[in-house]
Amino acid sequence: MLILMEELKKKAALEAVKQIKDGMIVGLGTGTTAKYAILEIGRMVKEGLDIVGIATSKQSEEIAKEAGIKIADINDYEEIDLTIDGADQVNKNLNLIKGGGGALLREKIVASCSRKEVIIVDESKIVENFSFPLPVEVVKFGWKRTAEKLKKLGFEPSIRQGFITDNGNYILDCKYEKIEDEKEMEEKLNNLPGVVENGLFINLADEVIVGKKERTEILKKK
Repeated sequence: MLILMEELKKKAALEAVKQIKDGMIVGLGTGTTAKYAILEIGRMVKEGLDIVGIATSKQSEEIAKEAGIKIADINDYEEIDLTIDGADQVNKNLNLIKGGGGALLREKIVASCSRKEVIIVDESKIVENFSFPLPVEVVKFGWKRTAEKLKKLGFEPSIRQGFITDNGNYILDCKYEKIEDEKEMEEKLNNLPGVVENGLFINLADEVIVGKKERTEILKKK
């Protein structure tokens, strides 16, 4: 089963990179599915593709550099042409939960600066209702007090043990029964003192490529 899921992730990644053209500024996502895309882009670069990559994590930057991709600082570009990234879950509105890999802040910054955000997933990530514990990045100072505020919003937060984000912060993985209004919840979370960013990605995905056994399916924003 695990081998099959990896094949489906790779299938989605290979479909997504077909959209990359010479001269593009390309956002490089973080996680196991995004890694397949980065490695394929690296192969394309070796064959002559000329692009600049903007990495969403130190891990992805290292993978990209090893693959031969030219990496730049996001501050040097006003806009990113295309970003390819993964997700922990995708719902029917093409809203996402991200942050299982701990790079949600940089991923959201890159997504918000992208002309097109393409999400690549295997079919198990498509859900009717979110259930994946919501990652919330919080500053270290007073994180327990921040966790208490998250509880008042209906979450059960637990600190991600032994993990520090690339930005020097903690991640609180928050269980919940149901998120009724995703957009409203994203705003409430980011209004809490101590919260840096949360893993609800609302209206950021333009296209979701789903790796399935028989084929790849492309879901687009309505």
